[in-house]
Amino acid sequence: MQSLKRYTARQANKILGREGAFWQDESYDHVIQDNDEYIRLINYLLENPVKAGLASKWDAWPWTYRK
Repeated sequence: MQSLKRYTARQANKILGREGAFWQDESYDHVIQDNDEYIRLINYLLENPVKAGLASKWDAWPWTYRK
């Protein structure tokens, strides 16, 4: 994961004509292992606004990326 982030940060900074940190510091990086895990993580992300009290259900959140 570290080498992927280093590569993409360099490429993005080159395209944007900038330098320095590109990725926000994170406490958890993880490679998704299979489709079941992918679906579980998508559902987890979609429920975040609901858990935060920002929407009554995931599809009521105006900035959701899935309809």
